[in-house]
Amino acid sequence: MVDAIKVILAKKETTYGTDATPTGAANAILTRNYSSKPIDTDRLERNLDQRVFGASSSATSNERRTIAYEVEIAGSGAAGTAPAWMELLEACGMVPPVLTAGVSAVQQFAPPGADASALTQYDYISDQRRKTVGSVGTFNIDLTAGAYPFFSFNWTGLVPPGTAFDKSPAPATTLARWKKPLEVNIDNTTLSLDGYSPRVRSWQAQAGVTVALRNLVGSRYVRRGNHALTSTLLIEAPDIATKDFITSLRQDDLLAFDLTHGVEAGGIINFASAKAQITDITESEEDDILMWTLALTHTVDDGAADLIITAT
Repeated sequence: MVDAIKVILAKKETTYGTDATPTGAANAILTRNYSSKPIDTDRLERNLDQRVFGASSSATSNERRTIAYEVEIAGSGAAGTAPAWMELLEACGMVPPVLTAGVSAVQQFAPPGADASALTQYDYISDQRRKTVGSVGTFNIDLTAGAYPFFSFNWTGLVPPGTAFDKSPAPATTLARWKKPLEVNIDNTTLSLDGYSPRVRSWQAQAGVTVALRNLVGSRYVRRGNHALTSTLLIEAPDIATKDFITSLRQDDLLAFDLTHGVEAGGIINFASAKAQITDITESEEDDILMWTLALTHTVDDGAADLIITAT
C-alpha cells in the first residue's frame, strides 16, 4: 500500500537537463490539486506483416514525465522580494523578475532568443521519489470572486539517467516563503478594462505556451516555444451608454487591461496588458442579472508587453 502523501520540490537548473538537487529546506512548493503520471511514453510499433491475426509487442519511446499542480497567488511578504511562484513562471517562458529594492518585483514574457529556464522537480508520493529534469511548462491564472486566486501549472520534463524512481522518504519542508493569499473580493481586488471598472465575477487567463518533446540524434530536450495569452472576463453587462464594449469588438479596439489584487505592501500583485482585444462576447444570466463573458486576446502589437506581473 502506498499512502497518497504528496511533497513537491522544484529548483531552477544551472545547466539544462542537469539535476539541480532541490531540497526540502529551500525548494519546497506549496501546491494543491497535484497530479502526475509516474512515466509517460509513446509506443514504438514495428507493423510487421504476419501470417496470424493479433497484436504484436511494441517498445517504449520518448520517455518523459508530466506533472500538474496549482499554487496560490500571494505576495512574498516584503516589497522588492520576488514571490516564490515567479521562479515557476520563469520555466514557463517569463524572464527572471526585475527587482527594485524595497519597491517591486516585475516579470514579463521573455523575447525570442532569450536564455530559457527549466526546473528540476522531485515529487514524492509517500516514500516514492520521482525525479524530473529539464521540465518546462505552461500556466493558467484564475481570479474568481469569493475564492483564493491561483496559478495552475502543467509541466513536461525528462526522466534523468540513473535512479529516477526510488524508495526515499520525503524530506522535511520549509514553506515560509509561500504566504497565505487574500480572497478575491471588493475589498482586495480592482479591475479595469479600457478605463472602465465593471462588476466582475472572474478573470481566467491561459498563457498558451507550446511545449514539445524533441527527440533527435545528438539531442533530446523539451522545447518551449511561442505563447498566445488569452483570457475570459465574466462581468455584469454594463449599460451600453456607460460602456460600449460591442463597438470595441466591432472596431477591433486595443484596450488597456489592469487588475490589482492585494492591499498591503509585500502582498500586492498587479496583472497588466497594454493592448488587449475583445474577440467575442457571450451572454448568460446570474440571479436574473445579464452577464457578459468577454473573450480577450492579450496582444503584442507595436511591441507592447502582453502581460506584465508586478509584485509590490
